Amino acid sequence: MSTMPASLTAARVAIVSGKGGVGKTTVAAALAIAAARAGKNVLLAEMEDREAFAPIFGLRKLAYTEQTIAPNITGLTVEADEALVDYLRMFYGIPTISRALMRTKAVEFATQTAPGLKDILLIGKVKEAESRRHEGAHVFDFLVVDAPPTGRLPRFLDAPRAVVELVKGGQIRTQAQGVLDMVTDPKRCQVVLVTQPEEMPVRETEETIETLSKMGITLGPIVMNGVWPELRSLGKEPEATLRAAASDAGEDLSDDAIRVLAGVATTHARRARNQRKAMKTLANDVSLPQIELPYLFTERMGRPEVEQLAQILSGCVS
Repeated sequence: MSTMPASLTAARVAIVSGKGGVGKTTVAAALAIAAARAGKNVLLAEMEDREAFAPIFGLRKLAYTEQTIAPNITGLTVEADEALVDYLRMFYGIPTISRALMRTKAVEFATQTAPGLKDILLIGKVKEAESRRHEGAHVFDFLVVDAPPTGRLPRFLDAPRAVVELVKGGQIRTQAQGVLDMVTDPKRCQVVLVTQPEEMPVRETEETIETLSKMGITLGPIVMNGVWPELRSLGKEPEATLRAAASDAGEDLSDDAIRVLAGVATTHARRARNQRKAMKTLANDVSLPQIELPYLFTERMGRPEVEQLAQILSGCVS
């Protein structure tokens, strides 16, 4: 199955999410690099101090304060308590009191007991950066958000709607309405779901797509991460096929080596076939384009590997 052309930058904000373990953080970093290479001024934001981006960009950690982490890329980690301080300072002008609040349990109490407040504070910081202007122009051309996993994503994105319905007036409602306007505007925001070509991640992706569609959230292309390359057929007798191939290449391999290689190749071919079936199932069930990223046979995902994925994603950045 061939990939379909699609734009990952069709909206100014890409909210990247996926089932835990599918590589959404890696994809978010690769997307930011690809967009930066295309000349965009990019903000790369992670939620709740996860410290996932810092190693990729050679840093000890990201801070709540925006900092340049790569050419054309500004990074930050969004924390609810710091966002509350920003909120109190911007709307009520009480930075001294708000800093004092951080040293108490008041912030923790507020964000854990008020419905949706924590999520409003987190995504509200993104909305502030998205709408920020300097001399009439947007400060950031493109924003990439490493969002909560899909199990929590609908509640995260629906928080502003819940607050708007619950609160009838005041700055909190105004803030929530502003966030709701952003996440439901297809020109400003789209969700990019990352998955892997396996049964469980594909099923959860389909369920998330159904839920978000009912919420009026715009969905971008699906990033299919970790796709194994297909092998040419080894026929009904893989050992004989490999022995002939080794002979043609001038290699004299023992019977044990041929047997091991045949086992590995057969397992690889079976997994690749199963992955293609999962990808076909998703394509049949969901009318969204898929962007394929290869499985990288490496012990760790560092900057070189992310750069490699960014090169592939550059074809989907406009």
